[in-house]
Amino acid sequence: MSGVWQTDITYIQLTNHRWAYLATVLDPEKRKVLGYKIGNTRTAELATSALQMALDNHQKPLIVHSDMGSQYTSAEFNTKGQNYGLKHSYSLKGHPYDNGRMEAFHSILKREEVYLKAYETLTQVQAAIGWYINFYNRNRISNVA
Repeated sequence: MSGVWQTDITYIQLTNHRWAYLATVLDPEKRKVLGYKIGNTRTAELATSALQMALDNHQKPLIVHSDMGSQYTSAEFNTKGQNYGLKHSYSLKGHPYDNGRMEAFHSILKREEVYLKAYETLTQVQAAIGWYINFYNRNRISNVA
């Protein structure tokens, strides 16, 4: 059983000046993305779907750690965690380093994939991010501290 999973949401801009949102669940010990969900709205459902993907495919952790964003403080997200017996810890307000490996993954993803392309549609974002996460988990040498 892994000790802690980290989760967060990041933004990806489309060429039409709209946004896509990526919710990610990371195992910082294994340095692997365990679950993710991409959508056009930043909601509790998006965050909960990423957590569910991770829970469906991996042994549950003891703790899920996130920032204090409304998606993660929502009843929907917290009920999901409680149903699986997970403890939920939060970063202190204004302390993104508490969720450092998750923040580092999103930074790497943007430098190595997102900022190199122009995405017109949510479908293009989903394909590109899916490819990158597969690459990251299987092939990329990880130096995330």
